[in-house]
Amino acid sequence: MTGTKSTAASSPAKLKRKLHKHCTHFQAQHDLARKHVALCLYQIKGMSNEAVTDYLNFNDPANFRRSFKRWTGSTPTLIQRLFNLE
Repeated sequence: MTGTKSTAASSPAKLKRKLHKHCTHFQAQHDLARKHVALCLYQIKGMSNEAVTDYLNFNDPANFRRSFKRWTGSTPTLIQRLFNLE
C-alpha cells in the first residue's frame, strides 16, 4: 500500500480512513480490480489461463485459480467455456 501514496495523494493512514468510511479496505478493492481485469482478459482478449496468471503477476497458476474462484465463485476454465473461448 505504500506505493499508493502518490496515486491517492494522501498518506496511507488517510487512505485507510477513507476506505473504512466506505466500508471497504485496500485488499478488497485490489481484488475487485484484479477480478475485473481477469474477466476482461478472458472475454475481450481471449487470453489463456497462463497468460492471465502472468498478466496479473501471480507466481503460481494454482494461486491464481484459488484467487479467481474466491473472486467469482467459479473456475477460470469454466468462465472461459461460458465466454466460448475454449
